[in-house]
Amino acid sequence: MIVMLDEEPKTGQAEVSRTLTDAMQAAGVHPAYVYAVKRCGFIYTDENADALTDDQVESWHAAVEDWFDQNPTDGG
Repeated sequence: MIVMLDEEPKTGQAEVSRTLTDAMQAAGVHPAYVYAVKRCGFIYTDENADALTDDQVESWHAAVEDWFDQNPTDGG
C-alpha cells in the first residue's frame, strides 16, 4: 500500500510553537504565559532559567508584564 501525503509535515518552528501554545491553552495555562511563548519562542521555567541568557529572561518577563498591561481586568 502506498500512502501519498498532500503536503509536507508541519514541523517548522512556527508550527511547533502553535502546537505548544494550543496545548498550553487546552491545559488551562494562564494566557500571560501562552502570550510569552508566542512572543519569545521559548518557555521560561525555574528548571531552564540557568540555560537562558539574561536577554531571554528579560524578554520573557517583559512579555508577561505586557500581557497584564494589555489585560488589566485579568489580574494585572
